[in-house]
Amino acid sequence: MSEPVLAQPPKTKRILELDALRALAAINLLLFHFTLVFPNKYGFNTPLGFDFPYGKYGVQLFFMLSGFVNAMTLLRKQQPGEFIVARFIRILPSYWMVIGLNVVLFSCFSMYSTTVTADATVANLTVMPMLFGYDAWEPVTWTLQVEMLFYFILMTLFVGGALNNTFRTTMILLGISALAVPMVHGWQATAPEAWTTRAASFLSDLFILKYIPLFVTGMLLHEIWAKRSNVYKNLFGILIAAVVFHTIDLRDHNPAVTVILLATLALSAYGKLPVLRSKPLMFISAISYSLYLFHNNLGCLLIRWIHDAGVSPLMSIVIVTILAFILAALLTYWVEQPISRKLKGLWKQFKANRGGKPFADLKTIFDFRTRKGTA
Repeated sequence: MSEPVLAQPPKTKRILELDALRALAAINLLLFHFTLVFPNKYGFNTPLGFDFPYGKYGVQLFFMLSGFVNAMTLLRKQQPGEFIVARFIRILPSYWMVIGLNVVLFSCFSMYSTTVTADATVANLTVMPMLFGYDAWEPVTWTLQVEMLFYFILMTLFVGGALNNTFRTTMILLGISALAVPMVHGWQATAPEAWTTRAASFLSDLFILKYIPLFVTGMLLHEIWAKRSNVYKNLFGILIAAVVFHTIDLRDHNPAVTVILLATLALSAYGKLPVLRSKPLMFISAISYSLYLFHNNLGCLLIRWIHDAGVSPLMSIVIVTILAFILAALLTYWVEQPISRKLKGLWKQFKANRGGKPFADLKTIFDFRTRKGTA
């Protein structure tokens, strides 16, 4: 798979380079957690000697990629109900498994300081515990909460017709982010306990205002790729999104890296980075979701055990990294994919039983309200 390939025409073929970007983002997070987060949170008996502090850039790439891919999926299929069901089937089973694993880890091993309670368990099962004031038990899944909220926002925009003019809609979203996020930050610094601050913070998190510029970047790049609207207007929009992101950013992302990530995403979308189609990256891409979910808390426990047995910090990380890839592969091919196929089959049968219109009742409700309002 190393030979050069032509870029795929829009709406026809899967873009493998975009899958590879998911693999790179997952590798980035694993290295960040094992070499920086673990030493700072749990500590080694002897120094590791180096770290990989670039986890935030993997998240940045992932959100930009998500804006592109999910806009492409939704606008191509034109079926918001199918879109959200497919996302639930893909995300929830494995996520609930990792929450169950963490209940066991927290209950059985003193290494963790988290206490399992019924309310925290329920909050974590929603995928959005932080909205309810709880910590995410699997720390990496804070990004999954943001991602799920983006799905609902994107679907709402589509249903409301706002994606008929994506540029105008995204400029409004950027304007809200540019105004609201600094204001909320100011209130959090001066009056953190005020009900107005708590309400504003909740709304800011609910509408993912801190991360909207990253999703918008991907959405506008998709506009260019799919030839849905004026190229130069969308390029200008991407520039505005980058300016807003770095204006409201509190984590000191490097603007030069933003340019590199955007260029990488664009070249990948057009099939201009065939090197990313290598078999190892395609394999990691296939198991990336399980790798993302299961590497952190369980991996830290394994690193601690192996290191306490007398293995050096570096070798402990190497061994657990290999084990993490093996576990992710087993979970993907033996658990995640079979469950996904079963659920898709059940969903297909459910649609068939309803004449291919599973959301007909919702449409009837909306039609009734419309008729009532015009009567």
